[in-house]
Amino acid sequence: MIANKVAQLIIRRVTALGWNVLNAVIRAAAWRRMTFGTPRTLWGVTPILTLPLTAQCDRLLGFRSESVVFNTYYISKTFDINLKKLFFWAHAKGYAPAVIFHKTVFYAALIRYDTFNYFYDRGLMMHEGPLGHKIEEMQEIRSFEKRLYTYAYGADARTRETTLALGRYNMCANCPEPGRFCICDDDLGLANVKNIQHFANATAANLDISQYIPGFYQVQYLPIDAKKFKFSGCSWKPGMPLRVAHAPNHPHFKGSDYLISAIERLQREGHLIELVRVQGVPNTEVIELFRSCDIIAEQFVIGSHGYTGIEAMMLGKPVLCYIRNRTQVADPDRSPIINTPPNSIYDVLLDCLRGRFDLTELGRRGRIYAEHFYTIEATAIDLGRMYLETGKYPPRVTRRIKKRMAALQRIVPSLIDAPPPISFDEATALYERNDVGIDS
Repeated sequence: MIANKVAQLIIRRVTALGWNVLNAVIRAAAWRRMTFGTPRTLWGVTPILTLPLTAQCDRLLGFRSESVVFNTYYISKTFDINLKKLFFWAHAKGYAPAVIFHKTVFYAALIRYDTFNYFYDRGLMMHEGPLGHKIEEMQEIRSFEKRLYTYAYGADARTRETTLALGRYNMCANCPEPGRFCICDDDLGLANVKNIQHFANATAANLDISQYIPGFYQVQYLPIDAKKFKFSGCSWKPGMPLRVAHAPNHPHFKGSDYLISAIERLQREGHLIELVRVQGVPNTEVIELFRSCDIIAEQFVIGSHGYTGIEAMMLGKPVLCYIRNRTQVADPDRSPIINTPPNSIYDVLLDCLRGRFDLTELGRRGRIYAEHFYTIEATAIDLGRMYLETGKYPPRVTRRIKKRMAALQRIVPSLIDAPPPISFDEATALYERNDVGIDS
C-alpha cells in the first residue's frame, strides 16, 4: 500500500517535472527565434493543393515555413512534412496510441513553430467529432503566446440552410447526398467558427466562403505559381469554331447541366461551338486541355469563381462564371470574368459567338488580374498585411515583414483599369429575364 502511494507520488512529480521542462523548452525556443533568429510558421493539416504554396508565401515574408499533413488525397511530394506512415501506424494500434501520436506531434510543433495556420476542419490534435478543432489545442497555442489563423477551403465551412437561402441557384440545390460533401449543419458550422474565433488571431475567408464566417478577415489565400503557367492567350475570332472547356470535379456543384443544355441548343441552331469536357484526370492534363480551347466555363451555381478560374486566367483564357454579387470577386469594378448566370449561359455564349466580347483582350486582362491578386507574391502581401494587423510580432519581425512586403509590391503588376465585360446590373437583368429556365 505504502509502496503504491510512493510510486504514484514519484509518477506525479516526474510528470510535473516533465511538463515544466517542456514548458521551458517551448518558451525558450520561441524567445530565441523572436529575439535573434527567424520565426517559424506551420501550414496544415488538410492536404489542400495550395498548402505548400501558402508556406512559400510565408517564406517570402521572411519566415521559416513548412506545410505539414497527416494524409494526402493523391501521391505527392510537394508537402514539406508528410506524416502519413506514422499516422496510419498509430491509428491502426487503437485509440490511445492515436491520441498519443497526435499530442506528441502537437507539442513538438509548439517547440518548432510560432504561428499556426489551419483550415476550419482540424488541427494537429485529435478531435472527437467529424469536424473541428480541439479546445485544448487552441488553448495551448494561445497560452504559449503563439499565433493562430484559420482559413476555409469550402466544405469545412459551407452550411446547407445558409446556402439554400442564397437564391434559386446555389451549391446545395442539386446536392445528391446532403451531409457527405460539406459540414452542412448550420448550428455545427457556426459553433465551430465561434469556438475558433475565441482563440484565433483572425479567422480568414474570401469569395463565397465569406458568407459563412461572421467577422471574417478578408484575405486572398489561393496562391498560384505563375512560373508554371506560360501565357497561352486566346486567338479566337468570330466565324471560327468556339471550343469551350469545362473541368468539373463534381458536376452537380458546378452547374454543368446548365452549360451542356445551352451548348446543345446552340449546336442545334447551327452555331460552331464545341464543349470539351474533362473529369477525373491529373491537373496537368486539365491545364493542357485548357491551352487547346478558346474559353473556359468554370462554375455556375456557387456564385463566385474558384481555383480553376484562376488557373484559366493565368493561362490568358477568358472565363465564364456566375458571380452572385460584388462581394464575390476580388475587384468587382475591374474583373475580367464574364459574369454568366446559370439560366443565361445560352445568351452569353451567343454574345461570344457574335463577337460582342474581345476574348483576346479579356484573356490578357485575366492574366494580369491573376498576377495582381493570386500569385505567390501577391498572396504573401495579403498575408503579411494580416500578420502585421493581428499578429503582435516583435518590432524586429514587424520591420522584416514590412520590408519584404515593400519589395514584393514592386513586382506585382497593376490592374488594367477596364470595366467587367458584363456589369452586375446586366447580369441581374439576365438572371431575372430568364428566371423561368435556360430555354426560355
